Amino acid sequence: MTMLLPKPPRFNTVADRAALDYAEQFEKFNSVLRPIHTMSVQRVEEIINHTKRMLLWMAVAEEGEQDWIVRSLHRGDMPLTTTTQRDWFETTGVTSDQFITAAIGNGTVISDDTFIGIYGARWFFTENRAQNANRIPFRPPVTAVRFVVGGTRVAEWDLFSIFVATGNQGANSSGVQDFGVFQPYPDGIGESPILVSQNKTLLVQYYEVVAGTATDFGIQLLGLVVERAGGRDGLNP
Repeated sequence: MTMLLPKPPRFNTVADRAALDYAEQFEKFNSVLRPIHTMSVQRVEEIINHTKRMLLWMAVAEEGEQDWIVRSLHRGDMPLTTTTQRDWFETTGVTSDQFITAAIGNGTVISDDTFIGIYGARWFFTENRAQNANRIPFRPPVTAVRFVVGGTRVAEWDLFSIFVATGNQGANSSGVQDFGVFQPYPDGIGESPILVSQNKTLLVQYYEVVAGTATDFGIQLLGLVVERAGGRDGLNP
């Protein structure tokens, strides 16, 4: 059992090392998305492994000692606005300067025996997906993504650092930047995973800004799923 540090006598008056160490014990979640190239491979692997372990703990705690499968998150695991929404791509056609509900992650419940852990995001546009030279505006059409689990906002990731982390290729003209044909957008890795238990509502929202006509974009969420082996929707080993 982990023992908490005792509260320093001068905690309420002096922010010294003892006071900061004491306060830091109560941090449970770090809602920060960092460009993957700024993190070591070991740190990324630690976050992914932590996500897996937490999901397995949740599954066994709620459903008992059964066979569980760990796999990558895909679009069908998220609550869908329509049954045909099988792509991460968003095409709103409008610019609004407000949070918009995503087509994937619409606020309804996830399935029984399904435990989702989201540890990162990937951001891309039409030309990037089609493997053409990519031209995107200086001001991206989406700058943040918000996660609401069970009615509580648990995280809000700023995506702008992911956008500006991408190196430019080619010349700038007419307010656009040119990127290489196969140059990917960098992945962002969260300092803490977003964990969603079975039958919990999951709402994903993105902040769309006024950015001309560039309203087509994609946010692929990177994560893991733990599901019961041989279940209704699960893989049967």
